[in-house]
Amino acid sequence: MTDKFLWPWAMVLCWVCGTHAQSGDEQLRHIYKMPVWIAESQRVCPWKTEAAEGYVRLVRTEQSGQHRLFLQWIRKGIAGGPTEPISTVVVKQLEQQYQVRTQLPNAVQPGSCELLALAEDIHNERRYEMRYFLSADKPGHYQLDVTHKLRGGS
Repeated sequence: MTDKFLWPWAMVLCWVCGTHAQSGDEQLRHIYKMPVWIAESQRVCPWKTEAAEGYVRLVRTEQSGQHRLFLQWIRKGIAGGPTEPISTVVVKQLEQQYQVRTQLPNAVQPGSCELLALAEDIHNERRYEMRYFLSADKPGHYQLDVTHKLRGGS
């Protein structure tokens, strides 16, 4: 009698496990193909407009000793729709003015779109403090303030 009672629950449990494994396999396939130069990714702060809301994700890459930073505004799904990026920008200053190795910026306060990171020039080891101000109401907009620190090694 106990076996008859447990059998339907075992079927439900196997169905749930199978569904989870299939979903996980799809994610695994995408992660497996992720480029190796993506070094870090982090969700940092919320944003909201009259039409949508979501969060900002940072993506730091590393290639040939230089780091690049991408800012990505992710919109939460609307009416059951998918969550998706609506704006992705590269931090231009790291492309043009500052060729650096940098930490992934962290929020100055939890949930804040003001971020702070330390960076080091890849050529002369000069150090910088980089303060990012990400727009919480205009996806794709940011400001970067850079403070020059003491010169690095010899």
